[in-house]
Amino acid sequence: MKLKNKLYQILSKLKHMQPIDNSIVSTLYTLSEKSLLPAIIFVILITIFLYSELSYSIVLWCSVLVAFLLFRLYCAYLFKRSPQTYSVETWHKKFMISAFLTALMVSMLGFLFIYYLNDYYQLFIVASLLGLTAGATTSLSSDFRIAIMYISIIMLPLIVSMAMLKTSLAFILPVLITLFFLSQILMIFNSYTQEKEIKELKVQQNLLHNLFSEVPLGMFSYDKNLNILDANKHLNKMFEHKNKNIVGMNLHSLHDTKFIDILNHVLIQGPQSYTGPYVAINGNQFWVEATGFPFRENNDNILGGIGIIEDKTKEYMNRKELKSLHITLQNQIEHNQFLLQENKQFIADMVHQIRTPLTVIMTNTSLIEMKTNEQVSSYITQINSAINMLSNSYEDLSYIISNDTIKYKPTEIDFTDFLNERIDFFEVIAQANEKIISTNIASDIKVHMNDTELERLIDNNLSNAIKHSSDKSEIEIVLKKINLDIVLQFISRGENIRDVTKLFDKNYTESYGAKRSLGLGLNMVKMICEKNSIDYSAHSEKGINTFTYIFKV
Repeated sequence: MKLKNKLYQILSKLKHMQPIDNSIVSTLYTLSEKSLLPAIIFVILITIFLYSELSYSIVLWCSVLVAFLLFRLYCAYLFKRSPQTYSVETWHKKFMISAFLTALMVSMLGFLFIYYLNDYYQLFIVASLLGLTAGATTSLSSDFRIAIMYISIIMLPLIVSMAMLKTSLAFILPVLITLFFLSQILMIFNSYTQEKEIKELKVQQNLLHNLFSEVPLGMFSYDKNLNILDANKHLNKMFEHKNKNIVGMNLHSLHDTKFIDILNHVLIQGPQSYTGPYVAINGNQFWVEATGFPFRENNDNILGGIGIIEDKTKEYMNRKELKSLHITLQNQIEHNQFLLQENKQFIADMVHQIRTPLTVIMTNTSLIEMKTNEQVSSYITQINSAINMLSNSYEDLSYIISNDTIKYKPTEIDFTDFLNERIDFFEVIAQANEKIISTNIASDIKVHMNDTELERLIDNNLSNAIKHSSDKSEIEIVLKKINLDIVLQFISRGENIRDVTKLFDKNYTESYGAKRSLGLGLNMVKMICEKNSIDYSAHSEKGINTFTYIFKV
């Protein structure tokens, strides 16, 4: 009972030493398919050679063995054609049993027929069995258990038979055959051990290869001359090396040389790291974190290095953008504080702007109450002028407030009639301010523009000309066509403009006190001109101020 348990433990241990899988079974059948036909030919040649000594007994042996080998060849064909017919374990058992039966029939030469032959034929059988054993060592090497059992079935009976034969070589031959047998066993076991180590190395190699290939970091290896030996797909994807194979490239040929000193130091000083900008081969800019370390032989000699690169561009840009947003926010806060101060000033100026015409209206209304009808007309003119000034200010404010939200669509406008209408509107204001408006307006001029924006452009220039021209002076309005361009000019006489370059800037004004203005009108005119591709300019010389607007047709 103990012996049975011990044997079971040994068999279980042998089974777990080399688990049965599809690759082992496939190799066994593939090699047997290649070796069985030569084995059949070899058996027939042995039979022919021994026929003179053993007659029909060797023919019977040959017939049975050849038939069985043909059956094994058919099984190998079935496995090749339909491996799914049986499980892997069943195919393995079939092969093992047929191999052992083959070995048993072959071994009959060594423990049965050898006794009926002379020394010469005995040596022939020994040589034949040794040859078959050596061939089996190769063809059955994928499963060391079957290989050892196969040659044991053939060799052990032969060793015993040679020891029992009383020949001149009765001592030396068994010893030599035993040594050959042991060497074959040792060769099979060494082959198994080496194959096992190779499989383990392949597993490690596949693991490292998968790690190298699939890790979401750019990885590459290089030799001591800084030639790239290998690079994973993530490195190519990261730096967009679509049509360029960087394997074999020397790192000295890179456009950006920041890495070269670091990679050299890796080979001398050990692991190194770098964080900063990097320009790829295709010119794209990155922000990277790179680490390099050497790889060595078993004797600790350095063979080269491995580089690992992580793309930190997005994180760097996010940090940079966050910093930029912080600065923008700070600037916006300062700008809002400035706007708040401007709004306070605007309200103060607006109050002044509205107060003046209101004062005129109220004063003249009081005077009307004190005068006769004949004396009323001049006061009425003053009131109408003030009302028109208020209306103009209101329209300016309305446009400033709404131009960002309302889309002012252009239409076909009769420029000549439109300009005359606006001059008529301001005639009352001019009379009230003792100014004369003269015109030089060409007839039948058309322009494609929004009427509200054209009105603001004309009204602001007329208002400024009346407000800032000298007392009892003439204001000239010119509208003409030069080639394909339409030219509109406002010419007035008064103090020279101190800085025409700033005149159209927001909140810029050269008038204070009684003629204090908001500094918004000409800036609004500038916005309208830029929106409609109108060239604008101001010229001031010898007390004549000219504002010119050129409409491209």
